[in-house]
Amino acid sequence: MANYTISPTWVTKDTTLFWDNGLRLVGQFDRQWNKEWNNKPKGSQIGDTVQIRTPQRWTVTEGQALQQQAILNQTVPLTLNHQYNVGMGWSSIEDTLEIEEVQDRYTRPAGVALANKTDAIAGQEVYKSIYNVVGTPGVPVTSNKVWTDAVALLAMTGTPDGYVAVIDPLQQSELLNANFALFGKQYQNYFRTGQFSEMALGVDEWYVDPLLPIHTTGSFAASTPIVAGANQTGSVLNISGMGAYALKAGDALYIVGTSTLGVNPLAYTSTGMPQRFVLQADATGTGTAALQISPPIVTAGQLQTVTGSPANGAAVQFIGATGTVAATMANTASRQQLIFNPAAFAFVSAPLTSDLPGARSKVVTNGEVKLSMRWAEQWNIQTDQKPSRVDILIGVAAIQPYFAVRVMT
Repeated sequence: MANYTISPTWVTKDTTLFWDNGLRLVGQFDRQWNKEWNNKPKGSQIGDTVQIRTPQRWTVTEGQALQQQAILNQTVPLTLNHQYNVGMGWSSIEDTLEIEEVQDRYTRPAGVALANKTDAIAGQEVYKSIYNVVGTPGVPVTSNKVWTDAVALLAMTGTPDGYVAVIDPLQQSELLNANFALFGKQYQNYFRTGQFSEMALGVDEWYVDPLLPIHTTGSFAASTPIVAGANQTGSVLNISGMGAYALKAGDALYIVGTSTLGVNPLAYTSTGMPQRFVLQADATGTGTAALQISPPIVTAGQLQTVTGSPANGAAVQFIGATGTVAATMANTASRQQLIFNPAAFAFVSAPLTSDLPGARSKVVTNGEVKLSMRWAEQWNIQTDQKPSRVDILIGVAAIQPYFAVRVMT
């Protein structure tokens, strides 16, 4: 086969292809936001941020009278906060290689490495925003009902159809063992493609990703957590009855009883299920706690999240605790399996500057994959080597976290 001259354009395009093929989690995120950075002719930088506008929520009124509602214009920041690169290099003698050598030695490993890093960091950054939770920390899911409960929770909260599940290999093993008959002959393709089924258990597509985030729950000594004070609203929940506690951002809880049920965001009707909340910050102490939670407690209006404020003295159940009376919770590592509509999360890749004095560089943007990648190279006169690097600049955000469920295992 004829030799192939390594060029910046070819390296970036080929690495981008292997990057896209190596994705599991981020490959299912909404990637429509790259256009927000197209007006930066000199390239983007770490810290560049755009505000993503979330859909307007309306309440429906009855009768002929006009009841004008406010335009809320809620936004979520999407920040380019990660620049990743793979460094490589070769001598001038190796500068002309067969195409298979270039792929095997450079572009395929670089693309796969960048994809794995992207998947891992994306999961870590979005899961703590997801307050819809099912399952038990540290306990593998062996019942299909847990998965169907997760799907039901999405449906009850107005999530559009088109659900995607991303699970880890151990949980895949549990599912396959329990459902060979359900998944039929496709089992032979499961591990070859990473996508182990078409629609099943109410989920349209299933993917396997060994890099899903692990959440280690907080802990507390013997406690009887209760709501401390009536008519609480907003993003802070005051509780009492706690022994010594060290809670973690990402821990989940709900109010026992019927005072604080979830609300369908389209019809504003009760879901019939206690609203789940997720901690947005660590908390430590003894006795009382002021927990920063999401979603905020909103009891009426366009942004309503719950049917009512928590009743004073209502029991608080932490996911992973032994109960609500004289209960304890131990630090437990829990892999976070995810089921979501792709609109829940956003992924963006923006072009870096190609103005690098003394270097041969090229920025290539793949419109189909929606990834910008920069390749840069310099020749070292002392060593006759050509050190080079492939860089990407990315950001992820949970735009509509209510379109997702965590299955804790």
